[in-house]
Amino acid sequence: MKGRRWHIIVRILKSGFVNLFRNAWLTIAATAVMVVALTIISIAVVLNVTANNAINVLAKNLKASVYLHSGLSDPQKNSVKAAISSLDFVDSVELITQNQAKEDLAGDYQNNNDILQALELAGDDVLPESFKVSVTDLKRMPEIKTLLEQDQYKNLVDSVSLGQTDAQATIDKAAGAQRFINIGSIISATFLSAISIMIIFNTIRMAIYTRREEIRIMKLIGATPDYIRGPFLVEASLYGIFAGVIAYGVVYSLVYTLGIKVSDQPEFSQTYNFFMNPGVMIGMFLSILLIGMLIGVISSMLAMEKHLKLKHW
Repeated sequence: MKGRRWHIIVRILKSGFVNLFRNAWLTIAATAVMVVALTIISIAVVLNVTANNAINVLAKNLKASVYLHSGLSDPQKNSVKAAISSLDFVDSVELITQNQAKEDLAGDYQNNNDILQALELAGDDVLPESFKVSVTDLKRMPEIKTLLEQDQYKNLVDSVSLGQTDAQATIDKAAGAQRFINIGSIISATFLSAISIMIIFNTIRMAIYTRREEIRIMKLIGATPDYIRGPFLVEASLYGIFAGVIAYGVVYSLVYTLGIKVSDQPEFSQTYNFFMNPGVMIGMFLSILLIGMLIGVISSMLAMEKHLKLKHW
């Protein structure tokens, strides 16, 4: 019994593979369109992860500055720090001393001699002490200012700055680009997937028409519906497998080639390291194959439902 089942499985796989090359041009067309669809889906995933990482890196660099009044004691500074740290979206709070603030400003304007000379003449206490606050949710950053505007902090906090406008604009642009990528990729992938389904549908329909006499004989001698459907499902799945392998190769060639060039930039190094992780590489490969096979199987099932009519015998 097991030998007979194994023989049936081998026959189905062999027939499906042979059928793949009976209509070579349709096979090439179906595979090519599916390659494009799977490539777009995969690139959309890569770009989405890249945008997320870029936004996270930019968000960490976009810090709120809490400027303190001069002459505060350590307990007073600690009370302000504890209040800021109590907010659940605050990631870190770093004290910037007057000397450190002066050094940072001098580093930012190291090529501007006028500003450097002005700093030397002003002395060490020209800049106030402050807290640099990193957050995990930029939209909630105004809550820091609301908290420190309470009466109990008026004699401790001089002012609150909620980050650089240009950095926020960059983050907003990255978020907008991410939404555009997602919407555009969904529309493109859906359109190309539909074309793939139609092409494979017609390919399977022609295969059924070409083998109509063989199928009729198989029905007469008692072949089961699954025995007849099997080769067509295998053939359609092979379209997805071949297209998936090609799409995976194209996408990872781009990731590797471009990733090497930008791997030293924080916004992109995380993406490159993420997709070069062996577990992620295997997961991407299997996911692309699964999507390709799913498109092929759906196309095949639709064609067989319309043209094989196995329910009527």
